[in-house]
Amino acid sequence: MNVLSNKSIFRLSLRPPLCMRMLTTGRLYSTVDSRSNNSALSRKKEELFYQMGQIIRTSSFKTDKIGKHSNYDQDLSSYLQRCNKANHLEAFDGCHLPSKFGSNQNITIDSTIEHELQLILSHFQAPIDFAFGYGSGVFKQYGYEGSAKPQIDLILGVKNPIKFHEINMRQNPTHYSALRWCGPTVISRCQDIGAGIYFNPFVTIAGHEVKYGVVSLDRVIEDLSTWDSFYLAGRLQKPVKILKENNAIKYWNQLNLKGAATIAKHLLRSTKNKQGHKEEFNEFNFYKKITGLSYLGDIRYTLGGENPNKVKNIINQNFHNFQIYYKPIYEDVILNDKDYLPLGYSMENCLKTLERHIRRTSVVQTLKGILTAGATKSVKYAWNKKMKVWMGK
Repeated sequence: MNVLSNKSIFRLSLRPPLCMRMLTTGRLYSTVDSRSNNSALSRKKEELFYQMGQIIRTSSFKTDKIGKHSNYDQDLSSYLQRCNKANHLEAFDGCHLPSKFGSNQNITIDSTIEHELQLILSHFQAPIDFAFGYGSGVFKQYGYEGSAKPQIDLILGVKNPIKFHEINMRQNPTHYSALRWCGPTVISRCQDIGAGIYFNPFVTIAGHEVKYGVVSLDRVIEDLSTWDSFYLAGRLQKPVKILKENNAIKYWNQLNLKGAATIAKHLLRSTKNKQGHKEEFNEFNFYKKITGLSYLGDIRYTLGGENPNKVKNIINQNFHNFQIYYKPIYEDVILNDKDYLPLGYSMENCLKTLERHIRRTSVVQTLKGILTAGATKSVKYAWNKKMKVWMGK
């Protein structure tokens, strides 16, 4: 079996539970009920996972240990034997990635802040399978020096959203709006709308003001692999602090980063500045293009709810983190001149497609926030955003 070409690696796409799209002969098959025991489906899954294993083993992220990893072949063999498991997250369980695969995603932050983040995470009694922190409460951003502590932003990935909300509403009922009276099933259905995230903002945990979003692991992987909403994919294209790892997400995010780098590379080579000259191809402009992708078409920018200098501010204070996050990606995509894009994306349509997805998702998330956070918290959130714009943050 031939290993996929470089431009095809990111064209593997997985959907949520009960359905999976399989790759054969360069195209994705229609969704199939995952409860089926069809032998053809099993063969397709085995082929997909074999290719995934080959991609990992032969990827540009090689270290001297990859290929010499004593248990890797056994792990992969065991992995393929479990391909009758329909859920791709379950298939990843127990299958170890090469020891240093995705190590660039492990950003180091101030030890005090990391301890506080872990303390916040330990507060939750409901099971959490993946988590990361982001934003000015985790990473420094220009304009926050000497000001009050910003809100800490967290994303919590869970396997079973209904179970999470059921437990969390018993433990932390005040975190939820009046929607909690409808029960965890309704909360979970509301979560599925838009980007698939349910946010609880302005809650106090371990002495910190926190905003946390709950999302299913399958929805995270769907967005990373297809850029369906680009909400989480765009967020994870900027440095984040991983608080709880997940192998499947680490794998797909590495390809997500390569996709962002591919677009940034071509934009820098083709776009011109106001003077009609091509932009200088340097690391700062490279990260600037990547960061700007997640704000294309965002309604908050259209309505003046975000600082127009936010992209520069993010990079100015986190340039070193960007370098760590994109070091192997930069070498592979820029220095080795390789391209990676999800199925259906090309350099001719990617910006318009992303803008359409982001606009749709940002509108839905904004409207959904009024319902999930409640009117009071929604007004407070909008006011805080506007204050940041006026203060140039």
